[in-house]
Amino acid sequence: METGPSITDLLSFAAILVASLSALYARWAWSEARKANELTLHQHQKEIYDSFFALKGHMSQKWDGADISEVAKFYYPAKNAAFYFEKKIAAEIYSYFQACFDIADGHRAMRGGDERSELIDKAKEANKLGLALEKKLVKLITVA
Repeated sequence: METGPSITDLLSFAAILVASLSALYARWAWSEARKANELTLHQHQKEIYDSFFALKGHMSQKWDGADISEVAKFYYPAKNAAFYFEKKIAAEIYSYFQACFDIADGHRAMRGGDERSELIDKAKEANKLGLALEKKLVKLITVA
């Protein structure tokens, strides 16, 4: 008659130990993957914010005289925002781009004083949109 644990008991204990360690490793790996995904998302959001900030700076300097080539640089970041921000924010980012593009396009084809007055009004609206959007973006991408 055996007095100690049998070989099957030892193998069962070893299997439980290996399974427990595997579960801990899987949890750790999942946590690290989640962190990596968050960092990647943050990097893309920051790139979009940087492009937005450059456009906002251009629009603040030029107002109704915005250069269409400078505004066009924000096209892809504005479109890519749909991948990295919630729908509402992505739509606001694209709306800001569209407002700026309309101003730059209007400046390129400007013919008279009434058109300039209209562009200045559009620039004021775009500026308000840009300021509100900047606050939202900073709040979203700021790492605590």
